[in-house]
Formats: sequence, structure tokens, C-alpha cells
Amino acid sequence: MDLGNKLMKKLFVVLLLGLLKNAYGYDGITSEVSHAAGGAVIAGAVVKVVDDSPNRAWIGFGVSTTVGILAQAYEMSAQNAKFAPSLLDAGAHALGAALGAWGTDKYILLPVVNRSYSGVMFYKNF
Repeated sequence: MDLGNKLMKKLFVVLLLGLLKNAYGYDGITSEVSHAAGGAVIAGAVVKVVDDSPNRAWIGFGVSTTVGILAQAYEMSAQNAKFAPSLLDAGAHALGAALGAWGTDKYILLPVVNRSYSGVMFYKNF
């Protein structure tokens, strides 16, 4: 029974992949939303990995934005892409990374509790 289930899942994936068409990128709203969504997912995953850090949102944003910039730099060098569309893609990725890191930090993960003291302490030995 379990073997038949696995076979059906693999067959379903192969069938779906066979029905897909080639995708072409452009500078429209759906393309930029997909870059933002990718940035948000990467940032959220990194924030989850560094869950114990008090700066986890900044770390997630930084790593995701760096990945987006490096990906666009590689695309520009390998495919002779133009600068303006690649900058637009990197900007959309960074915006998504900011939203993903902030949302994951604020609404999905538990808050980080730090021991910090502020104020004045008076101490006297008797």
C-alpha cells in the first residue's frame, strides 16, 4: 500500500513537470512580486535558523538581500543582462526580505528575552 502511494506521488510530479511550459521573465508587477516573495521566504528561513539571536531580523534581512544582490550580479555577468532591470529585481528582493524578516520576527517566532538592566543601582556594605 505504501509503495503504491509513493509511486502515485512520483507519477503525479512527473506529469505536472511534463505539462509545464517555459517561463520568461519581464519587468512587470508579477515578476517583481515573485522576487519579493523569494526574498521574504529566504529571510524568514534565516530568521528561523538564528532564532536565539537578538538581532535575528537584521541577520535574516542581510543574508537574504546579499543572496539577491549576488544572484543579480551573477545574472548580469553570465547573461550580459542590463543594469536597470537587475537593479529593479534586487530592490524587489530586498523589499521582500525586509518584510519577511520583520514579519517572521514579530509574528511567527517567540520573542527573544534578554537580561538587561537600566537605571541606577545603589550598593552599600554594612
